[in-house]
Amino acid sequence: MENATENASLVEVTWSAYSTEGDSEGNQIFQYFFERQALAGMFLTGAILGTVGNCFVVAAVALSKKLRTTTNVFVVNLAVADILTSLFIPWQTVAFLGGDAWPIPGAPWLCAMGGFVIVVTFGCSINSLALIAVNRWVGITKSRFTTRRIYTARKLALMVIFSWAIPLGCALTPVLTDFGELGYEKLYSSCTWVIEESVYYSMFITAMYYPIQLILITVCYSSIFCYVCKSARRMTRAGAPSISEEVSGGANRAMRRKLWKRQVDVTKNLLYIVLAFVVCLTPYFVTIIFSSDWSRQLVPWAGGIMFCNSCVNPFIYATSHPVFKEAFGYMVRCQKIPRIKSSPTASTDLPGANTAETKK
Repeated sequence: MENATENASLVEVTWSAYSTEGDSEGNQIFQYFFERQALAGMFLTGAILGTVGNCFVVAAVALSKKLRTTTNVFVVNLAVADILTSLFIPWQTVAFLGGDAWPIPGAPWLCAMGGFVIVVTFGCSINSLALIAVNRWVGITKSRFTTRRIYTARKLALMVIFSWAIPLGCALTPVLTDFGELGYEKLYSSCTWVIEESVYYSMFITAMYYPIQLILITVCYSSIFCYVCKSARRMTRAGAPSISEEVSGGANRAMRRKLWKRQVDVTKNLLYIVLAFVVCLTPYFVTIIFSSDWSRQLVPWAGGIMFCNSCVNPFIYATSHPVFKEAFGYMVRCQKIPRIKSSPTASTDLPGANTAETKK
């Protein structure tokens, strides 16, 4: 009987020591298991909505001629990156619910692969948003001829490759060198990179993914805003659009105003996408570069907000983008999207499209 009591006491002491050790490591972040469950639920919900919603975006562009534009090349690129992100988010939920260790000890490569894909896809998403901002700036402020000269099929392909190549290089860095380590992060119970072994890698990712693109996006949309304001004033004073060189010479005044309004509406929609991305990503990049207790507590939740961004864009398209909204309506009703060519615009036609209209 005494031996049983001693054994029970030993187990209790051992469990107490384990729990204390856990509190000093991962459990400083997760005090209760329901926190892990809440995060796992947030991630899974975002993964499901992100996969379905972004598949709708890709399908809409494939089915609607109105949506086959240069800008939407980057929109589809963004959607593909978000789909891949959503498909690998479930490994994050496995890590959260596994406690203080990767729950599949025989396959740690699954967690490392999940972290690798996340690094690549998020970098591609940010680069795609920067390319969209530049495209809108060129399309709104430059002539139709200049836009077509810049956005040829070959150059578009190079831009898309560029948007993937840089984050792929960032993800391969810890794989090919000892700079950083991808895999299970014990502190946050996540599949990203090991913070203790990758402090400088965290700073590297932040520097490569955030400030340059954010500055470029801010400058482009600020320039567009100033240009639109000046053009609106000129149109009001002159009683005619100031962008006549950007539309076909035979278009009447009403058509010019309609095209200008469409350009502004599309640009506003894409600005909403950028704002949503900045709002979702800023908390994460701010918290990971600090080492204080409060920032560590916020990192998992900031990461959850960041991952949810993958499912936000389709809802923005469905509510504020005039052509996507129309295409989604047909798709939800299981109706065929009418094959109507898009009206000629300054920036949205794909290279080689509507050439007959351009020659008029």
